[in-house]
Amino acid sequence: MRFFPDTSICIDVLRTAGPDSSVELFKTLEDSNIGHISSIPVAELFAGVHLSNKRNAAEKTEYLLSFLEIIDLTSEIAREGGRIYAQLSRLGQKIEFNDCLIAATALHAGYQSIVTKNSNHVARIDGLTAIIPEDIIN
Repeated sequence: MRFFPDTSICIDVLRTAGPDSSVELFKTLEDSNIGHISSIPVAELFAGVHLSNKRNAAEKTEYLLSFLEIIDLTSEIAREGGRIYAQLSRLGQKIEFNDCLIAATALHAGYQSIVTKNSNHVARIDGLTAIIPEDIIN
């Protein structure tokens, strides 16, 4: 099964005492499953690396990302992210612009779901569903 985690799941794994379900999800990626991630969460994670006082923050983040294929932001994805943001804004259901770019990346890559702890955000986007790690590993 292919997985497309967002930033919230990666942060769970990077925390020393992160939820077991998120950690288990990444363990399944070790066993030959393919995971993808947008370059947007990569930027968000590295903002955290540079704000962290932990010496090994960059190494832990790079190791985590080694299980995922990073999908770079293209002009096509950027346009779709803008469309999603505008649509949700018009409906009074606006979410963070970065989340719209992540969603656009997932859709562009052929995903129909994003693994996230922010289910209420993803649920607003046409063509995507939110799943939590517990739904995958159980």
